[in-house]
Amino acid sequence: MRSGLPSGTSLLVSFARGLGVDKEPIDPVAPQLLPPVLAQLAAAPRHLGGVAALYRAAVRATTFGLIDHMVLRTQAIDAHLASALRSGIDQLVILGAGLDARGWRLAALKDVTVFEVDHPATQRYKRKRMSQQRPPADIRYVSIDFETERFADALESAGFRSGAPSAWIWEGVAMYLPLDAVHDALAQLTSLAAPGSELAMTYRMPGLLPYGPLGRVAIPVVFAAAGEPLKATLRPHELASAVAPDWDVTFDEDSRGWRKLAGSTANASRSFLSERLAIVKRRY
Repeated sequence: MRSGLPSGTSLLVSFARGLGVDKEPIDPVAPQLLPPVLAQLAAAPRHLGGVAALYRAAVRATTFGLIDHMVLRTQAIDAHLASALRSGIDQLVILGAGLDARGWRLAALKDVTVFEVDHPATQRYKRKRMSQQRPPADIRYVSIDFETERFADALESAGFRSGAPSAWIWEGVAMYLPLDAVHDALAQLTSLAAPGSELAMTYRMPGLLPYGPLGRVAIPVVFAAAGEPLKATLRPHELASAVAPDWDVTFDEDSRGWRKLAGSTANASRSFLSERLAIVKRRY
């Protein structure tokens, strides 16, 4: 948090969701969560008439595929979540929720208890911004610092039912944590998740940053300078090992595979192929 704002990455993700790649953005709530300038830029296509598509295309091009990547990621996780809810799951945990607006924008969550787990400063900002809105879901805020606190006890205190199946979303967070914190979070999650529970998480592969040797040096430096250094990396077999033997990996692909899962018109970007989405299911 800087100057009372959420992290820079959470603002960028929310902006991408609010702008979208098509006429209808995937997150119409996003402008309410963004600072004024970003909110106006995200909502601009709604007021540009015939040049809206040109504006959106220009922003997509100048962000080197970031908009498309975030849209693909969001839509893929939304598609998975819809499937999980159809199985009868009625509680959702969003780890590192940031400016995630699923509890407000997804009507399918109207009978679901949504637990948003995040840093208290981010939650104060978000709750203030959304104080006048009535979400369809029952949203419960669970405040913790992932690197220094355990979320398991806090979730149960907030009413999480460990005996019932649950859906979990851990999107765009693991890469900013030390590897031991990632493993600890997975262990805590496993201790709470009943058989039939499902987890959608993203993680970063090592050695796949774009633009050759320069990118491998420069990109981590940029993230570190922004106060959000890249940390943990995993390979698919390491992720599978980390969740074994309690979970089965049912999907694990980079953004080239997300488009089919999401039925999206967004494009996979070479710049972000180091990020993968894994979907795992708790064994019975």
